[in-house]
Amino acid sequence: MTTSFPRVLAAVALIVCVFEGPARVSTQSINPKLLDSRWAASWIRPKEAPPRSFGVYLFRRTFDLPSAPSRFVVHATADQRYELFVNGHRVATGPARGDLDHWRFETIDIAKQLVAGKNVLAAVVWNYGQEAPMAQVSYQTGLLVQGDGEAEAPVNTGQGWRTTVNPAISLLPIDRAAIFHEYFVGGPGEIVDASKYPWGWEQPGFDDSAWAEAERITIGGPRGLRDSPSRWFLVPRGIPLMEDTP
Repeated sequence: MTTSFPRVLAAVALIVCVFEGPARVSTQSINPKLLDSRWAASWIRPKEAPPRSFGVYLFRRTFDLPSAPSRFVVHATADQRYELFVNGHRVATGPARGDLDHWRFETIDIAKQLVAGKNVLAAVVWNYGQEAPMAQVSYQTGLLVQGDGEAEAPVNTGQGWRTTVNPAISLLPIDRAAIFHEYFVGGPGEIVDASKYPWGWEQPGFDDSAWAEAERITIGGPRGLRDSPSRWFLVPRGIPLMEDTP
């Protein structure tokens, strides 16, 4: 018993660090059409990337606005994990845990991060392949962003999205021999080679002309749609976004 106590204490400390503090609650409503109809946005991925193997992928969509909007709501998700940026500001991480029949998407109003003129929506997507933690359900690498209405349609994933592999990230493998007699359900670590990292990739001024056009997989579809063409049956996130404050 005494040998396991420090391990339990460390786990409790980690939980406190991650979840302490008030959570942000989105007050934005979801367009009802998105809960019972096919989405205009498509799931996308890098064309040459193996769909179920390890990889870290970067995505960008540059678009222009005549003026800064007062409301600009987007719905985002990915397989397996993602972070979403608007003009260099991280606005969401996810998706919330679920399964293929209840694949969660996040709803965010990004109006405060937008400006008149050129803007960029960017995302990094991880697929840990066979090294993924046990809690991680997965079908294949993919990203989906859907605007709430016509005003947000320019950011729908599909045509105009560019992507590349992040060459700086590699896996820090789990030492299976060291934990042979233990039950381990966590994921691997990462090694970052700063000399290969594409610094500024999420910023509006970054040159992505060498990136490839993203490949479409299938259009998005909610769980409530009987003939959804997608394997990911989409449902809204059921818990608040975690607070992310400097």
